[in-house]
Amino acid sequence: MVVATATAPGAATGTLASLTSGVAGLGVADPPATPPRPRGYDDEPGAVGNVLSTKVALALSPSEDPPPRSGFPYVIPLKELCLESVARAFASDQSCLREGVLPESLRARVVDLLDVRLDINLAGRWIADEAYWCRRARARWPSLARPGFAPTARGRSWKQMYFEKHVEEAIVASANDEAGHGPGPGDEDDDRDDEKKRNEKENHLDATVRLAKKWTRVLSLRGLRAGGGSVRLGPTLFEPLAGCLTSLTLQYGAKGAGVGYEPSAFGMAEADCEALARCLPSAETLVHLSLPENGLDCRRARIIAAGLGDNVSVTVLDLRSNAIGCRGARAIAKLLDARSVLRELDLGDNDVGEEGARALARALRKNISMRTLSLRLNAFVGDAGGEALCDAIRKASVAGTTRLESIDLGACGLGPRAARAAARMLRCENSVLVSASFAGNDDFGPEAGGAFRAAFRGQFAKADAGDGSDPSPADPDAFRSSSGSGAGPASSSYDRSVSKPFGTSAKLPAFPSVRSLEVRGCGFGEECEEALEAAVRANRARREASAVEFPDRVSGIVTNATFFENLREESHE
Repeated sequence: MVVATATAPGAATGTLASLTSGVAGLGVADPPATPPRPRGYDDEPGAVGNVLSTKVALALSPSEDPPPRSGFPYVIPLKELCLESVARAFASDQSCLREGVLPESLRARVVDLLDVRLDINLAGRWIADEAYWCRRARARWPSLARPGFAPTARGRSWKQMYFEKHVEEAIVASANDEAGHGPGPGDEDDDRDDEKKRNEKENHLDATVRLAKKWTRVLSLRGLRAGGGSVRLGPTLFEPLAGCLTSLTLQYGAKGAGVGYEPSAFGMAEADCEALARCLPSAETLVHLSLPENGLDCRRARIIAAGLGDNVSVTVLDLRSNAIGCRGARAIAKLLDARSVLRELDLGDNDVGEEGARALARALRKNISMRTLSLRLNAFVGDAGGEALCDAIRKASVAGTTRLESIDLGACGLGPRAARAAARMLRCENSVLVSASFAGNDDFGPEAGGAFRAAFRGQFAKADAGDGSDPSPADPDAFRSSSGSGAGPASSSYDRSVSKPFGTSAKLPAFPSVRSLEVRGCGFGEECEEALEAAVRANRARREASAVEFPDRVSGIVTNATFFENLREESHE
């Protein structure tokens, strides 16, 4: 509300000025300054003396906050009082939010006045305003109020994030509350009472999950009680959330465990693995499955792989930080067949050895869905296992049957044989590999560093065939496309071929596809690492700068090492 004041006639001002000048002429000290009169909200003083200003109530704009209810003078608009009354009675009457009952600006004001402690059933059904759910989430979880936080991983929706976190807390609390309430020796009446309480808790939990189904897509359940059966995966998760759940993370382990922790308090039990395997075939919307730090061994991994064999939706599988060995790796490799839809597989920090790596290599020869593979921190892969993987990727690239863009073999115990195979893989013309990591393989040595440099130098030499020059990978300018006169090594056959009209028979030369290469801790030496870094950086810059300018009506361009096609839209006007 804004208060305006009326202004009194100016006669009194002139009289006061004449009296002041007369007192000054008699040599008498000036009287003490009169305190300023109170001002209204329009910053105009009162008219005269102690007479109150004339108060005129002006309507607030929808985006304007009401003034503080203090000071002089102030009048609360009747409309504001009515909206506050409606907001206070919202728990018993929700008709104010029905479509057409109130103008949109007044509906928004009512939502702004609603209490964040409203019953969640009522709020979920009637309130869709993101600002309300932001207020409610920050009031319940103060850590979300940090500057710059946004629910990007939760569908960019505060309401979705609130219900997902609400369900996560309810499931974890119910799973951990079951400790100490299992059947045991005692009075039969006490056992019946305990069973009745458990049934009531399960029914309440199922009702909570069903309520949140409409807004639940991503669940991360961490700190679950180990031992088996703490979470009823079927009745609690997959059945009520059928058709909605897209990402699930399960991590069994006690929170805040100290030095004297019990190993039995951590890990996913075999019964939980079997329950999950039974639910996976019918999980038609589940895309991301993460089971990190669950102590999964080969037997449990084989159980989960059996469930994934009949699943056609999971594209991201995260099994890092477990105890999966070669038998488990072979079971997972069988998932990478012709029917596979897996795009990302993380087996980092496990016990995969040479035989497991060979099984994965055989699967990659025929797989066409994988984009990312991580085997970092599997120290038993060894030189032979790493060689098998790199050779398999190279041969699949030559045959055009792989789409693998990222591989991580850091700290896998690779040696000189694997290093030479990795250099051949990087040198492959048809490769679509974008990111490669070999960090921490200290057995590579300086000789392997030379092989890596030769791989890049060899490809660039092919690209510059006819120039008679062999640009050094340490010189980024040698790999940039020429925009000037075209003199020097920067003007390559690639630039000349791109300038030719489409439809010509000119074959584009192959350039390295790798734009991220990690070789720290491989014993290459500082000079070699800097040269490789410069080569990859120049390759990345050249790739970004090699876009061709097309006229109008062009929708895009498809390009890789050996394929270059103009997607020109034909006009039929």
